[in-house]
Amino acid sequence: MPDDVADYLRRNPDFLRRHPELLTALAPPGRDEGGVVDLQRVMVERERQNNSELREALQQLLDLGANNQTSMSRVHDAALGAVGLRRFGDLAALVAGEWPDLLGCDAAMLAFETRAEALPAAPGLAALAPGRVDALVGAGAARLEGGLRRGPPEIFGAAANMVASQALLRLAPGPRVPAGLLALASRKPEHFQAGQGTELLMFLARTISAQIPALIDPPEAL
Repeated sequence: MPDDVADYLRRNPDFLRRHPELLTALAPPGRDEGGVVDLQRVMVERERQNNSELREALQQLLDLGANNQTSMSRVHDAALGAVGLRRFGDLAALVAGEWPDLLGCDAAMLAFETRAEALPAAPGLAALAPGRVDALVGAGAARLEGGLRRGPPEIFGAAANMVASQALLRLAPGPRVPAGLLALASRKPEHFQAGQGTELLMFLARTISAQIPALIDPPEAL
């Protein structure tokens, strides 16, 4: 009979979890005696551990939600600031001057495959050689990298050596505007990482792309 009970409990390890009221009916030893385990203490400690793990997972979920909400608000503020601008140089100055603080990074630039002299004399603009956007971003719309020793010098100039992570986002401003990208950089190696979600950042790239044709007169000036 005891062997049958023991065999049943082995085949049903969650039996006491499903019938916790039996814990009070059992008479396990109050402490380990001769290698016999205090069953009640083990069950209580296991339940406490499960509850602790559940609370930790819930807190992580809440923190993630709060961080996502904060990121979304910052991205929306950055995009709204770009609406209504009248000059291309003002857009570039906004990106370079205000977006790093809003987005929590250290640098933000716009770069286009064009001659340097075709760009307005404004901060936040860089000229790229033909085909450079594809080389930097690849076949996709975005490329995020962490753990870098430096960023592309043709984009970040003298600040390239401080770039430890970056997000390069392809711009699609239309057929008469040269290929370009929005480049964000951070001193923190883990700030931008491969595999990180890009939805919010791509929203900013689409915002920039929609603005550019109206700010360049004529559009093919670049």
